[in-house]
Amino acid sequence: MRTFFCLAVTAVFLVVLFSPSRVQADVYRCVLKGGHVSYQQIPCSNESKPMKFTDRRSGWSSLRPGEQDLLNSYRKKDAARRRKPSGRSKKAATETRDCWNKRKQLEAVRSKLNRGYKLKEGDELHRKRDNYTEYLRQFCA
Repeated sequence: MRTFFCLAVTAVFLVVLFSPSRVQADVYRCVLKGGHVSYQQIPCSNESKPMKFTDRRSGWSSLRPGEQDLLNSYRKKDAARRRKPSGRSKKAATETRDCWNKRKQLEAVRSKLNRGYKLKEGDELHRKRDNYTEYLRQFCA
């Protein structure tokens, strides 16, 4: 019983909330001293009559043809900007990434050689440095 009551109250609330409103406010056009025009909800004088509106729609309306063309041009520019450059192939990108990794590894080995190292690490570090340098000389610009 209680569930039915809650559903009924919710249904009534939703119907009232989303029902189209028939309340309309009149708008009066008043010409003030000096020729200034004012629009207001209360009449300016006794002989003022409310303005007649033929179209009282509000909310979303479709774009005019010129606005639609402008929107399409913006979308094309945005899509072109986001597109990845097609000049580089996957192979070239992989080679670039590999060269970057080798440079980082070489930098780490040189840093270790400059900071100091244990006697047994020396030969290994010199061998790695020479290998990385040779790889970069052969495969990377």
